[in-house]
Amino acid sequence: MEEKIFEDPSKLKPLLSKTGWKIFQLLNEKSYYPAEIAKKLNLHEQKVYYYIKQMKKNNLIEVERTEEKFGALAKYFKAKFSVVSLVSGNGKERKDFEVSGTEKKLNRKITEFFFPFIEKGKFNSKIVVGSPDPHGSFKARARDAFLAVELSAFFGSMAKEIKYPLVFLDTEIESLKNENSNLIVIGGILTNTITKAVNSKLNAQFIPFGGRWIIKSNASKKEYSEDAIGFVEVINHPFYARKKIMVIAGNRNAGTKAAIIALVRHAEEIAENNSFNPKIHSKIVEGIDLDGDGKIDNAEIKE
Repeated sequence: MEEKIFEDPSKLKPLLSKTGWKIFQLLNEKSYYPAEIAKKLNLHEQKVYYYIKQMKKNNLIEVERTEEKFGALAKYFKAKFSVVSLVSGNGKERKDFEVSGTEKKLNRKITEFFFPFIEKGKFNSKIVVGSPDPHGSFKARARDAFLAVELSAFFGSMAKEIKYPLVFLDTEIESLKNENSNLIVIGGILTNTITKAVNSKLNAQFIPFGGRWIIKSNASKKEYSEDAIGFVEVINHPFYARKKIMVIAGNRNAGTKAAIIALVRHAEEIAENNSFNPKIHSKIVEGIDLDGDGKIDNAEIKE
């Protein structure tokens, strides 16, 4: 399967809940019929049918085959794309829309960490991914835009109100001087020009090493060269006092993925300050493969 980039954010609306995202992930593994999905995820069948209908309507899944089950024909559904990404239209007219729901009760530590990205229950930020086209001084192509979907689903589960579009290409951010917004930046120095622009202000800095770029922690003075090393760091916006920038990046795509997993699964630990310098919000993590299938499925915090 291939990556599908959507410019209409409403098409991804079925994936912005934890339930919808779990169903879509399941259908990425293999085809299932709704009753199987309900049993596997411990959900009511009617809820599964609702999400299946919405995903099919938005061209996210398709019927792979039909089989007779208990005297009736069962439709087996499969995800049409292994990766879906949401970016804003390049110069095209876009429609903003808002999704409102029930605000998740967050503890004080997490509330403070995500402020002002989430303020009074409203998601108040732009998610910035690297352009898939050659760009920036390194002429690199970003391949981690799909991680914005997982991040959007995560923030959607915490905020009661989200305004779309919320995902933008780094090439759409003209300059930080003109961007009076909170930013959540995904990707390293090679693939995201915003990460490159703030690199000198980060504790977890990208530094050249042996013909490549690796992460160095100024707090611990440690250098991390492993591909699956990533970090989550929050800094003040260099030009707007009331805005902040969160950088989620890694040495390679594996490191960026590890940082996303760490933020989603271990938010309370990520919300803690750096263990070597308690004055900064900077956590360095390493991706791990718990089930031995060759894919990163969890992350542990290094500092």
